[in-house]
Amino acid sequence: MSPVGVGVIGVGAWGKNHVRVFSELEEVTLAGIADRDVQRAKSYAQQFNTTHYTSVEELLKQDDVDAVTICTPTVTHADLALQAIDFGKHLLLEKPMTDTAQQAQRVIDAAKSANTTLMVGFVERFNPSVETAAQIIDDEKIGELVLGSARRLGPFVPGRVADIGIIKDMAIHDIDIARFLAKQEATSVYAIAGQLYHKYEDHANLVIRFNDKPTFFLECNWLTPQKMRGMNITGSQGVISLDYISQEVTLGTSQQIKKSTSQWDEPLKRELSHFIKCVAEKQNPITSGSDGLEALRVAEAALKSARTKNIIYLEEFRIN
Repeated sequence: MSPVGVGVIGVGAWGKNHVRVFSELEEVTLAGIADRDVQRAKSYAQQFNTTHYTSVEELLKQDDVDAVTICTPTVTHADLALQAIDFGKHLLLEKPMTDTAQQAQRVIDAAKSANTTLMVGFVERFNPSVETAAQIIDDEKIGELVLGSARRLGPFVPGRVADIGIIKDMAIHDIDIARFLAKQEATSVYAIAGQLYHKYEDHANLVIRFNDKPTFFLECNWLTPQKMRGMNITGSQGVISLDYISQEVTLGTSQQIKKSTSQWDEPLKRELSHFIKCVAEKQNPITSGSDGLEALRVAEAALKSARTKNIIYLEEFRIN
């Protein structure tokens, strides 16, 4: 397989990790990076032996750029994605894929018409602990899936995100995991959210229902001093506890308590390797544009629920 030429758009707090990982993948040529911060772009270009561009259009014009990842502020995602598609580039959009569900649908339609690969950056889907939990559920080792409870807590990192609140930025990870594990679409959401120190909500609790079951409780904030990432899953015949950070999974049934012993593996590297394979082999990504859209719909419904203090039923919730 010939190396895939990749450009990274936005090399801030998260985009810089894309640059690092792509530089480590043998099946990739890091063809360029684009960032409006000239000094930052130059610095990373020199460090990783590639070309820097302060104009996204200049990067997209390059013939050796087959695909791009977009790691810029959320409000810019839709316009940049449509521009990349116009240039015939395959793309990975970091979550949330766009600022609104309506924009997400436009991007999906454009990528389909252009026959370009569109993947959404839900990095936790590539966390080995999530894959292990999903396999346990599929093997019916805990019986029927009844309940999930996730906590995604930690301090706010200045400069990392400034254009959205915690529901679209952080809770959306666990919204996607809930959909993935439930293997169905959410039917309703109820949320309580508030803001203590930020322009947008910085703490939230969501209750998401999937028909009569399962139900998922999601807690997230930018207030907790220590970073916490985990989920507890209850079935009719057992429980699963997973830690996204250590990647440890514990299975508890009436017969045994068993902990996973697999070696730690970087989720971002697994995610970006999958993206490159999809581009090279014309495969459908595990985390598709539709996944990004549905998670965004639930996040928007949660924000409406928090504003109105009502349960929002997804069947009645329309893309505005």
